[in-house]
Amino acid sequence: MKYNELDLQKIREMPIFDVCSKLGITLKGKGKITKRTLCWHHNDKHPSMHINKDKNIYKCFVCGEGGDVIKLVQEYENLDFLEACDWLVKEFDVILTNHTVQNHVKSKPSAPPPPIVVPLDTALVTKSKGLGSEFCKAVVATGYLSEGQLRNAAERYQLGYSKEGGVIFWEIDQQQQVHTGKIMYYQPDCHRDKEHHPTWVHTILKQQLPAEYELQHCLFGLHLLNERTERVAIVESEKTAVIMSEKFTDFVWLSCGGMQMLKPELLAPLVQYRIIIFPDADPEGEAYKQWTDIVNEAQRLYRFRYPIRLSPLLEQKTTKEQKERKIDIVDFLFEQDESHV
Repeated sequence: MKYNELDLQKIREMPIFDVCSKLGITLKGKGKITKRTLCWHHNDKHPSMHINKDKNIYKCFVCGEGGDVIKLVQEYENLDFLEACDWLVKEFDVILTNHTVQNHVKSKPSAPPPPIVVPLDTALVTKSKGLGSEFCKAVVATGYLSEGQLRNAAERYQLGYSKEGGVIFWEIDQQQQVHTGKIMYYQPDCHRDKEHHPTWVHTILKQQLPAEYELQHCLFGLHLLNERTERVAIVESEKTAVIMSEKFTDFVWLSCGGMQMLKPELLAPLVQYRIIIFPDADPEGEAYKQWTDIVNEAQRLYRFRYPIRLSPLLEQKTTKEQKERKIDIVDFLFEQDESHV
């Protein structure tokens, strides 16, 4: 049904501080009239979205975006105008001149239930930890990281190594449950040794695992998320996440392990965070297209607090030769630095 002007006026009078609270928006500041929060329209390092209690409006003084409580709900919940009005009426029990309210909110497809994880023994991680892999040596030798940076990153991601010199990238979730570990081999130039196929810890331990064990992947680095986390960046390779974690510390860097490994359900633990995703470059732009579809599907299934951003940087800024090499964000930034030396 349509709302008449009197009803719309009632809806617009819903206290904006209370609306923010219902939406899960954290307001900062001691002022009684104006408070601030991070703007969801851009990468906001300092709270620039101002919420005015007296005027019952919000406005970002950096990008200029703003509006009333209806528009706030539209943007934050990704609803159209009528859906946002319905949401406010139901959340605040607004008494309308016409008491029959039609529900305009479209039902979302049901999200799959959270997986039941049978974790591996954490002692496996502890025993494997160290800088003995060829990967760790190559990261320093090629200049991607200093020795100190590598030590920090290795401890952060709990990197392990195998007897054959492979690096072990452990998949550990927010509850510190170990899902599995990927063993990979690298050449001295820090590119993957394609003569050695990656192996998985759960495959090696297959005979020792309980009968109920079933592999459930999680994003590499997921264990780093905590209550202070605001921004999350997702890349394809674990190598990229490790290196970028020392270069751009404003983000928690996660990896899905490859172009084909990103799935909507892997993004489910990230619904509270600002997410930016960096697909690798390729000649046909397949990674960007494929990940766009996955992001759209994830946003249909789960209620993300902020829209997920898919970075077009490599799609737009890499040369044809770089696309042929399928470079990632680390390669791109490293080559940019070298070109300015």
